Amino acid sequence: MNGSENTFQEASIHGLVLAGGGSLRMGQDKGLLEYHHGIPQVLWLTRLLEGFCKSVYVSVNSRQHEVDPYVGLPTLLDRTPYQGPAAGLLSAWEEIPGAAWLVVAVDLPFVNEETLERLVAGRSPGSLATAFRHPVGILEPVCTLWEPAARVVITEQSVAGEWSLRQVLEAGPVGELTPSTPRVLRSVNTPNEYQKAVTILAAGSPGEGC
Repeated sequence: MNGSENTFQEASIHGLVLAGGGSLRMGQDKGLLEYHHGIPQVLWLTRLLEGFCKSVYVSVNSRQHEVDPYVGLPTLLDRTPYQGPAAGLLSAWEEIPGAAWLVVAVDLPFVNEETLERLVAGRSPGSLATAFRHPVGILEPVCTLWEPAARVVITEQSVAGEWSLRQVLEAGPVGELTPSTPRVLRSVNTPNEYQKAVTILAAGSPGEGC
């Protein structure tokens, strides 16, 4: 391991729940949906990340800022609203500039402790990020451990009007991991998908992100 990698390894890991999307297809705030023991998803993910991170924040939009349960959580208001996960991540770096951010989107209900353990244990500190590659071939940007070096790249891209985190991952370098099951990275965006996810999680199928 070279000196640069040692520097990246020293970056403390902080958690970020991405919850500031519009939830238009769902028709309600996805962070308030309950998948696990009647706990709002934003609160459940916050608690999950606390086991791996020095601190945990929730990226929110202006409508959520003063609404329960967000009001009781450490929140970060997107400084560039409605530009997606990249805006939330850049706001997090403004809060803690030298941090490595373990990021999870609020619409990923199958993410569990084992998922985060894989990211942390497989961390590639000399890369821009450590990320899972979907079976279909794409890298997942919102269940990812982002290193401090990625901040410059994402900032430069945003100045040019590009806000795609997946584009940053595909350009690399990235430490790639394989998820335990394809389902763990499945997002839930509609009421029908929500009901299916609740049914699967209630069944507690082993190895399926439950």
